[in-house]
Amino acid sequence: MQEVTRKWIERAKYDLDTAEDMFTSGRYLYVAFMGQQAIEKILKGIIVENGGEVLRTHNLVRLAESAGMYNEMADENKDFLADLTPFAIESRYGDYRNRLSEIIGRKMARNYLDKTKEMYKWIKKRIKR
Repeated sequence: MQEVTRKWIERAKYDLDTAEDMFTSGRYLYVAFMGQQAIEKILKGIIVENGGEVLRTHNLVRLAESAGMYNEMADENKDFLADLTPFAIESRYGDYRNRLSEIIGRKMARNYLDKTKEMYKWIKKRIKR
């Protein structure tokens, strides 16, 4: 595994751990935001490992396509990537953040966290060793 890939994975794991901490502290909006960041970074790690150029995007669907794994995914995982993508941008800015905070409660945050962990593991298994 390339060193740059290892760095992407380390950052992704850090973000995944942060998502867990945000859940524990009741900061549910940031569970989804950090989950999005974790998946984005591990996908970018795979792209680099496979010799590709990292796209300057937060769109998880596009990144999964660029990593060559989107077509391998179950439809529910494709849907999850599409659902998680907006948290990269919208959770950072005023009105969007306020609206998202109103809809993400404990149950939804737990769901996002669990799905993010599953997706992270599924993606990580596909990294060439």
